[in-house]
Amino acid sequence: MSLSKIVLVYAFTVVSVIAMLNAEQVPYKLVDSVCQKQGNKQFCLEVLKSDARSKFAKVITTLTTIAVDVAKKNSTATRDYFLGVKTGPSAVLKSLKDCITSYNNVIVNFKISLNEGECSLIGYDIHNAGDEVRSCQAIADSNGAHDSFITARNDITQEFCGLCESLADLMCSQTRA
Repeated sequence: MSLSKIVLVYAFTVVSVIAMLNAEQVPYKLVDSVCQKQGNKQFCLEVLKSDARSKFAKVITTLTTIAVDVAKKNSTATRDYFLGVKTGPSAVLKSLKDCITSYNNVIVNFKISLNEGECSLIGYDIHNAGDEVRSCQAIADSNGAHDSFITARNDITQEFCGLCESLADLMCSQTRA
Protein backbone atom coordinates (compact mmCIF):
# COMPACT_ATOMS: atom_id res chain seq x y z
CA MET A 1 0.00 0.00 0.00
CA SER A 2 1.35 3.41 -0.88
CA LEU A 3 1.95 6.13 1.67
CA SER A 4 -0.78 8.33 0.17
CA LYS A 5 -3.36 5.53 0.56
CA ILE A 6 -2.33 4.99 4.19
CA VAL A 7 -2.64 8.71 4.92
CA LEU A 8 -6.03 8.81 3.18
CA VAL A 9 -7.36 5.81 5.16
CA TYR A 10 -6.01 7.27 8.41
CA ALA A 11 -7.58 10.69 7.72
CA PHE A 12 -10.92 9.10 6.84
CA THR A 13 -10.85 7.04 10.06
CA VAL A 14 -10.04 10.09 12.23
CA VAL A 15 -12.79 12.16 10.62
CA SER A 16 -15.30 9.32 11.07
CA VAL A 17 -14.44 8.88 14.76
CA ILE A 18 -14.68 12.62 15.42
CA ALA A 19 -18.04 12.82 13.64
CA MET A 20 -19.34 9.86 15.64
CA LEU A 21 -18.23 11.41 18.95
CA ASN A 22 -19.78 14.76 18.08
CA ALA A 23 -23.06 13.11 17.11
CA GLU A 24 -23.32 11.57 20.58
CA GLN A 25 -22.88 14.91 22.37
CA VAL A 26 -26.26 16.57 22.47
CA PRO A 27 -25.96 19.94 24.23
CA TYR A 28 -27.68 20.13 27.62
CA LYS A 29 -29.01 16.58 27.39
CA LEU A 30 -28.34 15.82 31.07
CA VAL A 31 -29.49 19.29 32.15
CA ASP A 32 -32.83 18.87 30.39
CA SER A 33 -33.29 15.40 31.81
CA VAL A 34 -32.47 16.42 35.39
CA CYS A 35 -34.50 19.63 35.32
CA GLN A 36 -37.59 17.70 34.21
CA LYS A 37 -37.53 16.11 37.68
CA GLN A 38 -37.33 19.42 39.58
CA GLY A 39 -40.17 21.34 41.17
CA ASN A 40 -39.19 24.55 39.40
CA LYS A 41 -37.98 23.35 36.01
CA GLN A 42 -37.40 26.85 34.62
CA PHE A 43 -35.27 27.91 37.59
CA CYS A 44 -33.23 24.71 37.27
CA LEU A 45 -32.63 25.32 33.56
CA GLU A 46 -31.62 28.94 34.12
CA VAL A 47 -29.20 28.08 36.92
CA LEU A 48 -27.52 25.15 35.21
CA LYS A 49 -27.36 26.69 31.73
CA SER A 50 -25.77 29.82 33.19
CA ASP A 51 -22.51 27.86 33.43
CA ALA A 52 -20.70 26.56 30.34
CA ARG A 53 -19.71 23.34 32.14
CA SER A 54 -23.30 22.14 31.90
CA LYS A 55 -23.47 22.10 28.11
CA PHE A 56 -21.95 18.64 27.70
CA ALA A 57 -22.06 17.44 31.32
CA LYS A 58 -22.14 13.66 31.57
CA VAL A 59 -22.67 13.18 35.32
CA ILE A 60 -24.98 14.65 37.95
CA THR A 61 -21.96 15.55 40.09
CA THR A 62 -21.04 18.24 37.57
CA LEU A 63 -24.53 19.71 37.67
CA THR A 64 -24.64 19.62 41.48
CA THR A 65 -21.31 21.44 41.61
CA ILE A 66 -22.57 24.07 39.18
CA ALA A 67 -25.77 24.63 41.17
CA VAL A 68 -23.85 24.98 44.44
CA ASP A 69 -21.33 27.35 42.82
CA VAL A 70 -24.11 29.57 41.47
CA ALA A 71 -25.97 29.42 44.80
CA LYS A 72 -22.81 30.41 46.65
CA LYS A 73 -22.32 33.41 44.33
CA ASN A 74 -25.95 34.45 44.79
CA SER A 75 -25.71 34.13 48.58
CA THR A 76 -22.49 36.14 48.63
CA ALA A 77 -24.14 38.87 46.54
CA THR A 78 -27.11 38.90 48.92
CA ARG A 79 -24.90 39.14 51.99
CA ASP A 80 -22.87 41.93 50.36
CA TYR A 81 -26.07 43.78 49.47
CA PHE A 82 -27.26 43.48 53.06
CA LEU A 83 -23.90 44.83 54.25
CA GLY A 84 -24.34 47.88 52.04
CA VAL A 85 -27.73 48.89 53.42
CA LYS A 86 -27.22 51.75 55.86
CA THR A 87 -30.62 53.45 55.90
CA GLY A 88 -34.21 52.29 55.80
CA PRO A 89 -37.10 51.24 58.00
CA SER A 90 -36.04 50.30 61.52
CA ALA A 91 -37.56 46.81 61.18
CA VAL A 92 -35.32 46.12 58.19
CA LEU A 93 -32.18 47.56 59.76
CA LYS A 94 -32.80 45.61 62.95
CA SER A 95 -33.14 42.37 60.93
CA LEU A 96 -30.08 42.89 58.76
CA LYS A 97 -27.47 42.33 61.47
CA ASP A 98 -28.75 38.81 62.20
CA CYS A 99 -29.42 38.12 58.53
CA ILE A 100 -25.84 39.01 57.62
CA THR A 101 -24.65 36.44 60.16
CA SER A 102 -27.10 33.91 58.71
CA TYR A 103 -25.83 34.54 55.19
CA ASN A 104 -22.22 34.16 56.32
CA ASN A 105 -23.27 30.70 57.52
CA VAL A 106 -25.13 29.99 54.27
CA ILE A 107 -21.96 30.74 52.29
CA VAL A 108 -19.84 28.55 54.56
CA ASN A 109 -22.32 25.67 54.27
CA PHE A 110 -22.29 25.87 50.47
CA LYS A 111 -18.48 25.98 50.44
CA ILE A 112 -18.02 22.97 52.71
CA SER A 113 -20.70 20.97 50.92
CA LEU A 114 -18.47 20.70 47.85
CA ASN A 115 -15.61 19.32 49.93
CA GLU A 116 -17.47 16.61 51.83
CA GLY A 117 -16.07 13.12 51.55
CA GLU A 118 -19.37 11.42 52.29
CA CYS A 119 -22.19 11.98 49.87
CA SER A 120 -24.97 12.29 52.47
CA LEU A 121 -23.14 15.18 54.15
CA ILE A 122 -23.44 17.30 51.00
CA GLY A 123 -27.22 17.38 51.32
CA TYR A 124 -26.90 17.94 55.06
CA ASP A 125 -24.72 21.04 54.54
CA ILE A 126 -27.09 22.40 51.91
CA HIS A 127 -30.06 21.75 54.19
CA ASN A 128 -28.25 23.69 56.93
CA ALA A 129 -27.83 26.58 54.49
CA GLY A 130 -31.60 26.54 53.99
CA ASP A 131 -32.12 26.53 57.77
CA GLU A 132 -30.01 29.69 58.01
CA VAL A 133 -32.14 31.39 55.35
CA ARG A 134 -35.30 30.38 57.23
CA SER A 135 -33.75 31.81 60.40
CA CYS A 136 -33.11 35.12 58.64
CA GLN A 137 -36.72 35.17 57.43
CA ALA A 138 -38.07 34.37 60.90
CA ILE A 139 -36.07 37.31 62.28
CA ALA A 140 -37.37 39.63 59.55
CA ASP A 141 -40.92 38.44 60.21
CA SER A 142 -40.63 38.94 63.97
CA ASN A 143 -39.26 42.44 63.44
CA GLY A 144 -42.10 43.40 61.07
CA ALA A 145 -39.99 43.35 57.88
CA HIS A 146 -41.85 40.52 56.14
CA ASP A 147 -42.55 42.26 52.85
CA SER A 148 -39.12 43.90 52.56
CA PHE A 149 -36.29 43.15 50.15
CA ILE A 150 -35.03 40.69 52.78
CA THR A 151 -37.98 38.39 52.04
CA ALA A 152 -37.45 38.65 48.28
CA ARG A 153 -33.76 37.77 48.64
CA ASN A 154 -34.54 34.92 51.04
CA ASP A 155 -37.10 33.47 48.63
CA ILE A 156 -34.49 33.29 45.86
CA THR A 157 -31.88 31.77 48.16
CA GLN A 158 -34.43 29.19 49.37
CA GLU A 159 -35.05 28.27 45.72
CA PHE A 160 -31.31 27.71 45.30
CA CYS A 161 -31.18 25.60 48.46
CA GLY A 162 -34.06 23.44 47.25
CA LEU A 163 -32.46 22.89 43.85
CA CYS A 164 -29.03 22.12 45.30
CA GLU A 165 -30.41 19.74 47.90
CA SER A 166 -32.48 17.93 45.26
CA LEU A 167 -29.48 17.57 42.94
CA ALA A 168 -27.30 16.37 45.82
CA ASP A 169 -29.92 13.74 46.73
CA LEU A 170 -30.11 12.62 43.10
CA MET A 171 -26.33 12.49 42.90
CA CYS A 172 -26.10 10.40 46.09
CA SER A 173 -28.82 8.00 44.93
CA GLN A 174 -26.93 7.43 41.67
CA THR A 175 -23.69 6.93 43.57
CA ARG A 176 -25.30 4.22 45.73
CA ALA A 177 -26.88 2.51 42.72
